[in-house]
Amino acid sequence: MRPTDLLDEFFAARDALERRSAALRDEIDALLAARGIKVHLVSGRVKSAASLRHKLSRPDRTYARLWDLTDLVGLRITTYFEDAIEEVARAIEGAFAVDYSNSTDKLRFKDHGRFGYRSLHYVCALGGAELPPEARFEIQVRTVVQHAWAEVEHDLGYKSHDAVPEAIRRRFSRVASLLEIADEEFVAIRRELEAHQRSAAAAVADPARPFPLDAVSLPTVARCDEVLALDRAIAAMIDRPLSDEVFFPEYLARMLRLTGLTTTADVDDALRGYGAEATAIVPPYFEYATRAWRMSAASLDVVKRGYSLFFLAHVVIVRGPERELSKVGKLTQLYRELDYPNDERQAQRVASELLAALQRAP
Repeated sequence: MRPTDLLDEFFAARDALERRSAALRDEIDALLAARGIKVHLVSGRVKSAASLRHKLSRPDRTYARLWDLTDLVGLRITTYFEDAIEEVARAIEGAFAVDYSNSTDKLRFKDHGRFGYRSLHYVCALGGAELPPEARFEIQVRTVVQHAWAEVEHDLGYKSHDAVPEAIRRRFSRVASLLEIADEEFVAIRRELEAHQRSAAAAVADPARPFPLDAVSLPTVARCDEVLALDRAIAAMIDRPLSDEVFFPEYLARMLRLTGLTTTADVDDALRGYGAEATAIVPPYFEYATRAWRMSAASLDVVKRGYSLFFLAHVVIVRGPERELSKVGKLTQLYRELDYPNDERQAQRVASELLAALQRAP
């Protein structure tokens, strides 16, 4: 069939292809959500007329029918991590009629002519009542790092290994190696963070095992029973609902460390020693916050999990054994580090006024 006839057939089918492309995106989104697979993006497109015209004009390709082309509709799934590709692949193979004779695993078998380009490349039955049964579409599955490589490679316009001078080929190979290492390292980092969270959970369950307090371990601390009880008490006191979202873990972890609570065991000790007083300073704190910052308790939509640790940090300073000047100094450092990094005087003013207000709590 002549290229012009194929183009005419494509124009006649384009609206149906657009509808099917949009439906496939929704189907894949639903499929991944049902399996609990988190990805960066599911995107899709119908081949442009210009791209199709160029493909049909290539001397090394001939097409007897329009539906011999497998990429009229293209879907792409980009994952954050390389090990998620396997989960996505199994989901695709279970949900779509895959044409394995035209599908390619470029993760396992590398094409050295593509400078490290890597992805899974599925060809599947397109389906849909408006399209012929032989119509197919393509799904690429790759990580965001692999996608970045492919986009840069495409922009440079060189896909043939032999079309580039040797010196540039070596530079391409170096970059490809770095990106492959990056994908591996991202997976390793995620696994170490997950192990860190598990260790933090074990430490919270066993106070005899102190664990460093940081933004990763803080959410585990914020969800322990003792903190939950205080959060509920504060939520009831100010008549706000309790959310399951954790109160700004990085901010709260820094605040606790500045207070001197650097491990999960330190927080456990503080909860035992000062937990009952954490709720007592809530009213005077909001009285001061309303005057100084126009932030009342009523302005909060919800009380987030771990919010009581914010008040615990203040109680540890206010009720601590240090002399008053030392307490002002601690609060000044806390507010300078967290809220007034470029204004020492303002931080000191807030610290002295807030200390006086909180000390009036029963």
